[in-house]
Amino acid sequence: MPWSRKNGLVAGQKRPLVSRRDPEPEWGPAMRALPERWRMAVENLLYITEGNQTEALRLAGYQGTARSKTEMASRIFRDDRVRAALREEYSRGLDVIAPEARAVVRGIMLNTGEKAADRLRAAGMIMDRADPVITKHRIEVEHHLTDDQRDIQHWRALTRLGAPPEAFLQRFGPNGMARVEALVLAEEARRRELESPTIEVDDYEVSNDG
Repeated sequence: MPWSRKNGLVAGQKRPLVSRRDPEPEWGPAMRALPERWRMAVENLLYITEGNQTEALRLAGYQGTARSKTEMASRIFRDDRVRAALREEYSRGLDVIAPEARAVVRGIMLNTGEKAADRLRAAGMIMDRADPVITKHRIEVEHHLTDDQRDIQHWRALTRLGAPPEAFLQRFGPNGMARVEALVLAEEARRRELESPTIEVDDYEVSNDG
């Protein structure tokens, strides 16, 4: 029986032949450190059995009673080497599906039919991953923001997205709408005052002569 995602990797089977023009997929260091059947069990667990440990071992060639395979699975998958390999392969798998995930998130962000709150979260997810260093710094700074400052930022974000009134009502509640709007207007007035040009007048004396 040839190898397939459906049937899994079985002990003694060879991987499908790859064209000589294409390079062989390489294992990461954690997977290379495992015995062959343990590697197959890791692959089966992640890609075939959807987390069923005993089935992953069975497909890798392990035999025994249901109880013995359960005990074997607990021992093998708790091994630090196997856990490291699972983390390694899981991370590689995330890299592969990242373009699909990005397309889904981008679709939500650009879909004007979605809830404004969902679009805002989608935009935040993309920004967090577009520049993780700056985002990390920003999160640390926002940790010290007051509730009023955070509400002002959220209000402006919803405004930039062109969110409907329902989105503001959902975020701030019926009793908070007027309060946050007043905060935003007050901050804008302070900023305009600071940005307005200062007119300097030279001192002069007024003569009392008629």
